[in-house]
Amino acid sequence: MKSTDLQQEGVHALLSPAKNQKPVVLTPLGADLSPEEAELYSQHKPYGFILFGKHCQNQTQLRKLISDLRAAAGDDCIISVDQEGGRVARMREPHWSNFPAAAHMDDVYKNYFNIGKMLKAEGFNVNYAPCLDVIPVKEEADAIGDRCFSSSPSICGHKGIEACQGLLNAGITPVIKHMPGHGRAKEDSHFHLPVVSASESDLLKDIESFKITANSNLDIAGMTCHVIYKCWDPEKPATLSSKIIQNIIRKEIGFKGLLFSDDLIMKALDQYGDMIHRVHASLDAGCDIAVPCHTNLLQSKEILESL
Repeated sequence: MKSTDLQQEGVHALLSPAKNQKPVVLTPLGADLSPEEAELYSQHKPYGFILFGKHCQNQTQLRKLISDLRAAAGDDCIISVDQEGGRVARMREPHWSNFPAAAHMDDVYKNYFNIGKMLKAEGFNVNYAPCLDVIPVKEEADAIGDRCFSSSPSICGHKGIEACQGLLNAGITPVIKHMPGHGRAKEDSHFHLPVVSASESDLLKDIESFKITANSNLDIAGMTCHVIYKCWDPEKPATLSSKIIQNIIRKEIGFKGLLFSDDLIMKALDQYGDMIHRVHASLDAGCDIAVPCHTNLLQSKEILESL
């Protein structure tokens, strides 16, 4: 596996992994950290963790889990979550506030600043948001839906800046997603491998939302998507395609920040090997951090030992 440069220009200090950290984000098994997990994370030092609804039962439990994860993996590990608002929210009432989906936010900055404050209070430092995918008018993308701000790439990009600024001002690093765009995908990559046949000229219009936000000089990270774009790489989805990561995400969009893979357990990648292979394939393609969610203890151990 080739090495990746994790100290890229423009990356927030938080997003500069230490040399002893493995380039992977893992999911704890449950709401409480087991001794076996703590030992594994202490030995191998993953870059960080992503938490889901099962990990967010109440403030006391969540804060202890996050404290235990940091005690095991180190204070410099990231603790991340998908907290967009709307249907994509791991922390919910009655213990935390609910927020509207991106398409229904009247004040994007205020909503994301308040989301950020909520996350920061519990110990998080990274949020996989905002979603900057653009669904063209008259198109359908059920996986995205009201998670996107607008069908206008320009509006979406400028609202993306507001969202990122809100999170940053609350002390949370934003992760813009899903590059180079999930808005034309008919299928949900959680369950199927989407194939987009749109022309390059149409796709280049769509990615304007990412270009606007990526070139705003904000210290943000990004995430890929598991979508095949026939005009760019008919064989591999973006997460596993060095052509798309280097030519489109890095050069055309101009994104210079830390790049996470989307969740590698999604069924869209079933034909691309087992979890260890997917982790290495995503890193080899140009992702800086692999994100294999929901692995069991043995799988996590094998992944960490392979890096």
